[in-house]
Amino acid sequence: MTNNSELAKNVNRYFSDVATSFLKFSCFGAVWGCFNPIPVAGSKHALTIGKTGKFVPLAPFSSLASIGYYAGVVGCVAGVQRFICGGIAVARGGRHDVFNEIAGVGGVYIYMRTILSSDKRVLWSNRFVGGALVGSVAYANLAP
Repeated sequence: MTNNSELAKNVNRYFSDVATSFLKFSCFGAVWGCFNPIPVAGSKHALTIGKTGKFVPLAPFSSLASIGYYAGVVGCVAGVQRFICGGIAVARGGRHDVFNEIAGVGGVYIYMRTILSSDKRVLWSNRFVGGALVGSVAYANLAP
């Protein structure tokens, strides 16, 4: 049985792991969005491709929408995996092993099947995450 201070340390490590994984993989997703030649659904480039029927790959750094889109998607996938994996580890008394990782991958699979199954859900997910990120930064800077 762990005491309260050790449990608090585990929970703090858990939340910091989720936050840093989300931010780190959001940066990786943003870099991927910079160089991805496929336009984001609903963007001006995608609508042009839909009208003409001819695929023209995007030049690097040509679509700001794809940068935010992929940053949100990749960051959320990493955040969900670490949230589930770390939550199970905290619930098991701080044990980190492969079973936690397998459960995290299962959670990502469910997340991808439900949230990432349609473009509309992905956009709402990215909006929610962006709003939560802006709110948390505002709270951190404005709270006494």
